[in-house]
Amino acid sequence: MAGARTALVAGAGVGGLCAAARLAAAGWRVTLVERLQQVGGRWSTRDVDGFKLPTGAFLIAMDDPLAETFAELGVDFPVRPIEERTVYLVNGRLVGTGERGGLRALVEAAAGDDGSDGRRLMELVRAAISGAAPAGDDPLPVWLERQGAGPTVRAAFHSITQAWMAINADEVAAGAFFDYLRAQAGRGHHGIPPQGSRRLADNLAGFVRAHGGEIRLGARVERLTASGGRVDGLVLTDGERLGGADVVVSDLGVTRTAELLPPELAARLPGVDAVPTAPGITCYIALPEPVFRHPAVVTVGTRCVCLVTTPTLVAPELAPGGWHYLETISTFASSRDDADAKGELERHLADVDELLPGWRERGRLLKHQTYRGAWPVYRAWPGHDLQERLPVPGLALVGDSVKPPGLAGTGASAESARLAVEAILAGAHEALRVP
Repeated sequence: MAGARTALVAGAGVGGLCAAARLAAAGWRVTLVERLQQVGGRWSTRDVDGFKLPTGAFLIAMDDPLAETFAELGVDFPVRPIEERTVYLVNGRLVGTGERGGLRALVEAAAGDDGSDGRRLMELVRAAISGAAPAGDDPLPVWLERQGAGPTVRAAFHSITQAWMAINADEVAAGAFFDYLRAQAGRGHHGIPPQGSRRLADNLAGFVRAHGGEIRLGARVERLTASGGRVDGLVLTDGERLGGADVVVSDLGVTRTAELLPPELAARLPGVDAVPTAPGITCYIALPEPVFRHPAVVTVGTRCVCLVTTPTLVAPELAPGGWHYLETISTFASSRDDADAKGELERHLADVDELLPGWRERGRLLKHQTYRGAWPVYRAWPGHDLQERLPVPGLALVGDSVKPPGLAGTGASAESARLAVEAILAGAHEALRVP
């Protein structure tokens, strides 16, 4: 490693790990610092009474930039495929259980409930997805109502917006929604890691170490340092300074990164309002038998719960023998207001009581997790995709707060890392700041 370029990476989430691995593979000397005692961040696993519960990402795409990163680097990717597509629960009936055509089945079932013209609506949806008839900037429910969608159809699109984008339908522009669907065309095959997401994160960390990189856990960043208008290092909360870096990569989110920069450089990053985050709640419920025989069920017409997954149908290793666990997921009533976490949890559990009758007698709540503030479900909404990954000389941003359009979550984070490292290797981080 003598004479190698040096990189400091702050944050060992998906973006940080992927960036560190790509830089290490390119021969850079990498030091990755992470405030937690394990890598992965919102992409890890915790053990609760023998149940392996995800800390964030629960379904792992097998055909997106994250999987491509593992394949490109030759890192083991232990993910067991789900053999069916997502299904939908509409007024107590499961629809869309075939291999293809799930969205069409959902629209037809919802239209049959409220008297909408399902066939015409699907024609309009296909035209919007293809770009033949751009949907524009109206909120998605407004666009749908203008096309003749009734309340159940609108509720169905609300649920899939929640499940796929982690925000509410009235918070996304119709055009951004259909842009996302267009970008996902041909994708959508997911799996469950039978040893938990932590194993995937550890495998990437192992790659970094095997290529000469250092990973320091329990190391919280206090501030980023700069000289001559260029970011060149960081200071940890214990006072230790790591400096002299050719590049500093931040996987801490745009807002948190700005808080750590000197004021004159922080002003070059967008403000909080420009990067709205997506809060949410997840509950993990242990039951001796699954309620649904499908690994992922999108629920329509609830208060807030949009998705019920049963990972143990695919990977029974995630639970003690004779048990399953279900994961119920919801958005907040307003994604811009995450203050009332207690009230949101009460709404969530009211939905759970209706969706999983008798669960309190037959099972138990293992854990509930609220994602908000610096630890949201997603760090940017669709349509708020910030493309500037090198906003300040010497600094690169990765993660889902600088995600490419049409991607979300782990795939977005992995792709942001690929794009950032590609720019770094091309020297884009070396530009000197003009006074």
